[in-house]
Amino acid sequence: MYVIIMGAGRIGTLVAKMLENSGHDVAIIEMNKDRARAVSDIVSGLVIEGDATDQNILESANVRNADAFVALTGKDDANILACILAKHLNPRIMTILRITDPRKKKIFEEVKDLKKYFDVVVSPEDIAANYIFRVVITPGFDRVLLPREGAEIIQFHIDENSKVAGKAVKDLNLPRDSLIIAIYDEKGNLIIPSGETILPKRGTVVVFAKDSALKEIKKIMEEKVEESEE
Repeated sequence: MYVIIMGAGRIGTLVAKMLENSGHDVAIIEMNKDRARAVSDIVSGLVIEGDATDQNILESANVRNADAFVALTGKDDANILACILAKHLNPRIMTILRITDPRKKKIFEEVKDLKKYFDVVVSPEDIAANYIFRVVITPGFDRVLLPREGAEIIQFHIDENSKVAGKAVKDLNLPRDSLIIAIYDEKGNLIIPSGETILPKRGTVVVFAKDSALKEIKKIMEEKVEESEE
């Protein structure tokens, strides 16, 4: 996979190193000259000093052949514009948008016209704040903020058109190395499921799984009902 990262801050640099260590090709675009020079000593991939909201800079990073574009600067407006431009130049590219203001994150996830430009919206500030909140409210637990390498906790949003909606957990035929650990209905009520638990018509399903099972889980959880089946 070839990934372009916008921003060589702490998050951008860490993500770049993780991707390279996993065997992926990475390019970083950074406006600050000193930061660009510093990160070029850390990563082996291409480092471009420039503005990722400039089409010429994106072209020089070979955006048309990239698999993903990740905007990770601390400037929301620049991240948004760069993702839109990357999608315009390469409609098949996956865009990941960092939003520093958690209040805006929900807007980008829910407004249909925006979804065509932003495949994934993340807010590290929101993740950190929620983690700290839980540590303060219920201290004394050895919490896992990010799962160990080789497994992930992922969530899927389901609705009336989801093939799994209304089915019992035991009938989903999920792969062996996976487990549904939580279900939220459309009102946000938490359900700790058993095999007999029925998935809601609308809600969120949280799954813990090994990386080897993720593709199969995604296929099952995101499958939609065909019109002829409705």
